[in-house]
Amino acid sequence: MKLELAMNLLIFLCSLFGTVYGLKEFFKKKKALYLKLITCGIMSLMLARLYQVIFIVAHGDLNKGFHIGILGIIGSFMFFFSANFGQMDGLVDDKTKAFRKTRLISLAAPVMILVLYLVFFMKTDNTELRIVWGVVAFFIMQCAYYSFKHIIIYDVDFGIIKSLREYNLLSLIYAFLIMLEAIGLYTEIKPLYIASCIGTGIIAVTLLPVLKGGVEKWTI
Repeated sequence: MKLELAMNLLIFLCSLFGTVYGLKEFFKKKKALYLKLITCGIMSLMLARLYQVIFIVAHGDLNKGFHIGILGIIGSFMFFFSANFGQMDGLVDDKTKAFRKTRLISLAAPVMILVLYLVFFMKTDNTELRIVWGVVAFFIMQCAYYSFKHIIIYDVDFGIIKSLREYNLLSLIYAFLIMLEAIGLYTEIKPLYIASCIGTGIIAVTLLPVLKGGVEKWTI
């Protein structure tokens, strides 16, 4: 209980910093929707962890099935996915054969997420846990696909994608960290759980400053 509380409190504080930073830097006139969507992703993470902290304090343990915090985790990946798919992907991939190889290679990221889910969650007797994390994994896979794609795809004019590669790398790492955190929690591998939570906290703090630094390199 103390460990789960400490880790969720850590991620909450880190994502709170990220949220405040994003609201200050990106929620201004003439700022791209792309930046606002990613800020909302960090905000969703913050709200998820706030709920989990409150739940642990109130009940003494974290609900290991479905809870409202899960929706916040899903929300963060939906915002990241919407930013890359809805706002950026059309600029870099015209859906022609020229990028077919890149699209195929990009499938490696969601396949790895799927493998983690199948190996660690399908063995459990907890049906609710399998369903909940099956849904979460589905949204993580979508985010991971576009994050990895925008890391490896050939850059377009103006250096738009190149300037966002560091952000997309952090986003991809975040996707894997959330899966590893859940695996560490439910399989009771404490070092894995602690390391993944600390990693998530670091990304929550650094993601938006890295994104800001990348956007400032845009030449348009």
